[in-house]
Amino acid sequence: MLALIYFIILAVITLGAAACVLLSRHPLYGGLSLIVSMVSLAGIYGLIGSPFLGVVQVMVYAGAIMMLVTFVIMVLNGARDSKTPMFDKVSLFIIPAVIVLAGLVGFALVRSPLAFDTTTLRGSVAITSKTLFDVAQTGPGYFVLFEALGLLLLSSMVAAVLLAKKRLGSVESENMEDKH
Repeated sequence: MLALIYFIILAVITLGAAACVLLSRHPLYGGLSLIVSMVSLAGIYGLIGSPFLGVVQVMVYAGAIMMLVTFVIMVLNGARDSKTPMFDKVSLFIIPAVIVLAGLVGFALVRSPLAFDTTTLRGSVAITSKTLFDVAQTGPGYFVLFEALGLLLLSSMVAAVLLAKKRLGSVESENMEDKH
């Protein structure tokens, strides 16, 4: 019963944060809402009995990729904004969502024993990595998806930086700097 309550809370936070990504007027707040959505998805992965996917979700998506996305947003947005607004309507959802997520994590840490079975962890990671990165002829070929995704992310980041550089060097931006 408690897992169902956790699932409902995390699902509401995930859907609310995803809606905030669409409704946010400032791209930086949209990126932060996406981070909240990804962290709550990691909680759902933990609930369904896949802690490895939950940890990967936090480390890879909420950590590394969203840091790059936030960096690109800040680079692209640096030419337009002189300051970021303190609060908007999205903040009315995101701030309580972060507080609820922190409360759920705290409650789960207090209630669960912190003993680890190292053989279980080693076995599940080994099986997962063997399946994902099997480069044999008869393997599933999932490693190609990782390579393609890496190239896609790299090319989109380079394109965003080139667009920002082009925008920063344009005549309009020089005129805006003269007015400030």
